[in-house]
Amino acid sequence: MDQKIVSELAAIVGDDYVSTREDVLLTYSHSASIGYDGVMPGAVVRPANTQEVSEVLQVANKYKIAVTPRSGGSSLQGEVIPREGGLVVELMRLDEITLFKKLRSVRVGAGVTFGMLDKYLNQYDLWVPIYPESSLVCTLAGNVAVNGAGPGSSSYGCIAEMVLGLEVVLPDGTIIQTGSEANPDAPGPFLRYAFGPDITGLFIGSLGALGIITRVSVKTFKRIRNFHYETYGFETAEQAERFLLELRENDVQAVFASIYEGRILEFFMDMLGEEYGIPKYEWPTFTVSVTLGRLREDQLASDVEKAAEICEKLGGHVIGISELPRGEWDDRMRTFARSSYAHGWHWRILYHHQTPTNWHRSVETIWDVMDEFGLLGHTAGFLTGHSSYNFYPHLYFDPEDAEEEEKVRAAHAELSKRLFKTGAVPFKLAPYWLEDVPEMDRYLRFIHEIKNLLDPNGIMNPGVIPMPE
Repeated sequence: MDQKIVSELAAIVGDDYVSTREDVLLTYSHSASIGYDGVMPGAVVRPANTQEVSEVLQVANKYKIAVTPRSGGSSLQGEVIPREGGLVVELMRLDEITLFKKLRSVRVGAGVTFGMLDKYLNQYDLWVPIYPESSLVCTLAGNVAVNGAGPGSSSYGCIAEMVLGLEVVLPDGTIIQTGSEANPDAPGPFLRYAFGPDITGLFIGSLGALGIITRVSVKTFKRIRNFHYETYGFETAEQAERFLLELRENDVQAVFASIYEGRILEFFMDMLGEEYGIPKYEWPTFTVSVTLGRLREDQLASDVEKAAEICEKLGGHVIGISELPRGEWDDRMRTFARSSYAHGWHWRILYHHQTPTNWHRSVETIWDVMDEFGLLGHTAGFLTGHSSYNFYPHLYFDPEDAEEEEKVRAAHAELSKRLFKTGAVPFKLAPYWLEDVPEMDRYLRFIHEIKNLLDPNGIMNPGVIPMPE
């Protein structure tokens, strides 16, 4: 990057917080997205506050430099892979936390991870009850930018359901605040849907393409400390699917619930079963792993009884192996990372949401593609909120086998097209989701009209949202 630009950036953040060193650039050329090729940026800048972010973006806008916002770098679909020669704006120094106990909310800087916030809130017997399974490195701002989900989502939905407002720096450096805090005299974050249209929602899931989220205000809840861990067995997918639906219909609070096919469960057992202390067992065709959680013991006891009643009514049985859901929940801040990296493969992932009663259609489609392409992979996922099920299938490949990697890329693209036809929806506008999908053309054109209005120079994370032809 031109030294003149680097000097201007250093004048904003200080010499210690801007770098063009090759080893630093190499570090920021990758993320946890190990199925994606790294790209070397031209510089990395680490602002300390929102005002510095604003001034950095003014410089980038002046010189039309591609900007990639980054916090913990735990994204899995290449969202924070920079543009060649571009500028990475790393936000981990924005680490302030402000609690509003009377408003049942908290405001955090873009560098605050879920782990940091959980430790902070625990001293007040509070929590934000959604954890992406990379919580020790994933920040709330980054998770909001992708509208993520994880343990806790089975009851509370995706992270968007927690958000009360955002502070965002637009591409030209303008700082805006959404939600109730847009009123500078407000006592704090207490209402998202304030001042007309839901501007907050514009930036949730925007992948950093419309601006940089510098602060996030979210709801807090009294911390649940009463849990019951249970497994339920079924012979058909329809029974397992109906079980999840009836848990929701009967207000049984499953804070984390997943359906496992037998072969996928055995795969999981091979990786983490011994560590979690899960006993050897001849698992049924479909196993539902559930963590029930309630504030009060009497509520929990009622849920346990009702869940067993629903299971047996549907023709299933209570397995009684608690170590599986207990391991998932207790290890929730890093389960995904541990299970994903506990082997030598690289992988591509394809996040999508399906309805719980359409679970089988995603599973069938994933297996069809893996079988056709001769690939190894899995179909894991979990219940996410009111009426959705989050899938994160992996397609594995040997990183030393270029031919196999290319096959995975082709299978990845084909799988997205087929899943779209089942009625599944992405929660990230990744390019592979929308190529050759004419039904999305008008929608994408509208999104790009918004982007062109906010970012006429196209500096913000260019290419992360696909452009219609």
